[in-house]
Amino acid sequence: MKGYALSVAGLDPSGGAGLYQDLRVFSALGVRGQGVPTVLTVQNLQGVQRSETLSPDLFSDMLEAVTREGAPRALKIGLMNSSLVPVLADFLDGLPGDVLRILDPVYLFGAGGSLLSSPAFRDLARLLFSRVDLVTPNLPEATELAGELPGARPEDLVMMARRLHDQFGVRALLLKGGHQPGEEPRTDLFWTPSGERIFSHPFRALPGIHGGGCTLSSLVAALSVRTECSLPESVARALELYQRLLAAVSGKERASLDPDILRSEFPSP
Repeated sequence: MKGYALSVAGLDPSGGAGLYQDLRVFSALGVRGQGVPTVLTVQNLQGVQRSETLSPDLFSDMLEAVTREGAPRALKIGLMNSSLVPVLADFLDGLPGDVLRILDPVYLFGAGGSLLSSPAFRDLARLLFSRVDLVTPNLPEATELAGELPGARPEDLVMMARRLHDQFGVRALLLKGGHQPGEEPRTDLFWTPSGERIFSHPFRALPGIHGGGCTLSSLVAALSVRTECSLPESVARALELYQRLLAAVSGKERASLDPDILRSEFPSP
């Protein structure tokens, strides 16, 4: 294993989401992590009370400083403010072609509230989706961009993936089905223009997970660095590990996920 994973995400002082959670995931899987914050938040498991965005100049300088001695093997992007999107787009254009770029687009905070307006979220998609290798939206985020679908059957999810590809140039998509209604098994879709794979998971009583999207996308990033396997293989393994983390908090009213329970499987190289 060589290189490191870089998280560019919001800073959650509770440690359960965003930059701190990404770094915890990287560490649990034995991957060296570095991080650049985008937005400073005042939040805990109950919700976000306030946020302050870094200035574009400071954000740009931090990206340049972190990568001056070498590009990451994988980059995971989380919460973004519209003022930082053009800076990030330029940064992505300057990275070597072999850096895996993963974008977990955040429209609504898991505990409620939003940093971006609907037009700003669409602008983010137009500027960033075609510049990354994998986009990992949940159903509400995908619906905001692609419109409503008849249902959450696998063929409906494939239709949504194709819409996102046609409208925003998505190269690969991990569409997360955890927000599906009812107690039916949950369906996730990994889609590329050349094919798709459906993942089915049992329903779990999980009223509220803090930082779930951050955890899953950073698992994909860390696995790509640690195992040097392909993107489809990293996604499949990340979903398996993610389900184990969900099982550990099943039945709780609200919780953050603990990646440290995976540490024994990934001893220091």
